Amino acid sequence: MNLPMVSILIAARNEENNILDLLHSLTCLSYPKEKTQILIGNDGSTDKTAELIEGFIAQVPEHEKSMFEIFTIEKSIAGLRGKANVLAQLAHHAVGECFVFTDADVEVPTHWLEQMTGLLQEKPSDKKAGVATGLTLVKHDNWFEACQAIEWLFALKLMKTMTDYHLPSTGMGNNMVVTKEAYEAVGGYENIGFSIVEDYALYKAVIDKGYDFKQGFDASVMTVTKPPPNYFEQRKRWVAGGLSTRSVLIIPALVQGFAFPVLLVIGFFFWQIPLIVLSLNLLINAILGYQIFARLGQLHLFVYIPVYTLYMYVFWFLQLISYFLPTRVVWKGRNY
Repeated sequence: MNLPMVSILIAARNEENNILDLLHSLTCLSYPKEKTQILIGNDGSTDKTAELIEGFIAQVPEHEKSMFEIFTIEKSIAGLRGKANVLAQLAHHAVGECFVFTDADVEVPTHWLEQMTGLLQEKPSDKKAGVATGLTLVKHDNWFEACQAIEWLFALKLMKTMTDYHLPSTGMGNNMVVTKEAYEAVGGYENIGFSIVEDYALYKAVIDKGYDFKQGFDASVMTVTKPPPNYFEQRKRWVAGGLSTRSVLIIPALVQGFAFPVLLVIGFFFWQIPLIVLSLNLLINAILGYQIFARLGQLHLFVYIPVYTLYMYVFWFLQLISYFLPTRVVWKGRNY
């Protein structure tokens, strides 16, 4: 198999609690070392992120050291901020035929690169594929984290179904691959401009340029991420980004968010209606959940389906409240 040269781009800001797990998983990749470039941008970290990365690289075997490059990002280019600014600058140093994006709080599976780049070769299509996304599983030690894990997998299943019908949905910056050709065709992040959801902005720009899009849906392309330390900060950013970019996925999100108060009001007059709606929702979630979990080897999540059904109503309503509060969007300690 003629495997392409791959550049992995990672933005890291104050990730001392996460970065080593990612680096260890990257050294376990089965992809040829001579065809792997790992670019890490230290985005003004005020903790030990840079020190840990440099220490890790110093300890890897000599034949693996050449894979890694770390850059200190101190300036902004083209009016970009945050992660988009870091990735734009890392792309200038990327030599791969494919740019693979992931986050510093992620761990990747062993055959990740073969599978992700392989998605770009899938046929049939009358267009050349320019972007592909994988899956992400949220680590979970309690019911709240398990609900987030199920929520991600359900959303990704919706994205996969849309992709199968050739309907673009959204990108995913912790598990996405873009061909260098497509990235350069859209002018990179400098030409796309700043977006608080930079992954979707790049995904959409590539598709708008005429390239095809793919999505994998099996364990070989499933990365693992930690739940966010600031849940509502992350969700406020997602809602703000979805509305500003007019992502099609914002529609079911808004419906889910407004469903809770609507059902409460209806329940005051006809208590049977919310009960029927919840029961049907639970049944659908159970059927869909079993299919997804069995396919991905995550059947232990099935026991959380009942609490997840309630979680989606309550917490998506709370997310909308969080969005409408007169506060700035905060991410990685920065205001946007």
